[in-house]
Amino acid sequence: MKPDNLERLAAAVSPQDARQYALAHGWQRVSAVNGGVALFTRADSDLDQLLIPLQATGPDYARRIADVVDNLVALEKRPAEEILNDLLMPDVDIIRYRLVGADTEKGDMSLVGGIRMLDGARRSLLAAACSVVSPVRYHPRMSRTEALELLDTCRLLQTERDSFTVAIACPLRPVEQRQALFDELAVPFGRRTTDLLMRSLYRLVQAIEADDAASISDSPTAQPHISANLCDALLEMKPSDRKSQVIISASWASTHPQRASPGIAQKVLLQHDQFQIIEDVYRKLRPSPAPAESLFVGYVDTLNGSPGPDGRMQGETRFVLVHEEEEIIRARSDLGPDDYQKAVQAHGAARIVKFNGILHIGRRVHQITKVQQFEILGPIPTTPS
Repeated sequence: MKPDNLERLAAAVSPQDARQYALAHGWQRVSAVNGGVALFTRADSDLDQLLIPLQATGPDYARRIADVVDNLVALEKRPAEEILNDLLMPDVDIIRYRLVGADTEKGDMSLVGGIRMLDGARRSLLAAACSVVSPVRYHPRMSRTEALELLDTCRLLQTERDSFTVAIACPLRPVEQRQALFDELAVPFGRRTTDLLMRSLYRLVQAIEADDAASISDSPTAQPHISANLCDALLEMKPSDRKSQVIISASWASTHPQRASPGIAQKVLLQHDQFQIIEDVYRKLRPSPAPAESLFVGYVDTLNGSPGPDGRMQGETRFVLVHEEEEIIRARSDLGPDDYQKAVQAHGAARIVKFNGILHIGRRVHQITKVQQFEILGPIPTTPS
């Protein structure tokens, strides 16, 4: 980071937040120090020191905080951007999803890959939040009010060089906690979400490295809880390059320090070859009912057909549909020419369709076969002549 940018951002750090950060990261304040500064040292080294101004009114305040950041960069081996984010947002946990590989050394990646990375990060937090409220193997709809409110208050931070990083600031107290839902009221909902996310990731990687991934699906009551939705979110972030890896890390809010405990890591590394095992775990955790005829209602998403032997369009059609338990799914089906023509009309007029068919579960897009009774709900508007 350029010195001018560092000082500009450092000026926005409050003295209280800087001191809180130091205390939360194991620094000890030295008593009886005068001169308008707070002196912090580490128990394992008298040479490492932080001098934090007590007031932000001095003309050299920004430079002094920038010096603090420089010292922390050298000691923590983290980029200045990360440390500044932690100092500027003391009441949030920051979860970083970093894709490291040859294709991301400049801090960029393909548009499609970046969108998938961001969506996977979003859904992993959403899955963890839903599991805090309801620890089940699979959430048909991740629509818990508390979880959605948490995501609404999260903030997306800028990426960092030498990798492509999705950094999400997760506030500790996004919603009012409810006694009926939470017994551990001392732990805010945001922290319970990020804590469960990192514990679940640690358990997942430990099981894979121990060649014991089957224990995740075979022991549904084991803690921490891992859902099929979390595995699905991780699969969305799978790198295309076999030499690349995904690193997920947490920076805990300095106002609520995370106590060191077994079963959780501040950083979890996912190798490319581990994603195949994660997909196996996903398939075991997600219910796979036997294919049976169901009613589907929804919209035509895309039309990918081609002319048939008689010259009429037919073939692949993709839908966004409502299925059982009001689950929203994406599915594709090969339609005959008559039904395909109806799909074209419904798509052009943005009308709802309904039909019967047999659903075959996939990971992202499902397949529907034996489509029958394809109908458009509501009249198709006519174009005036």
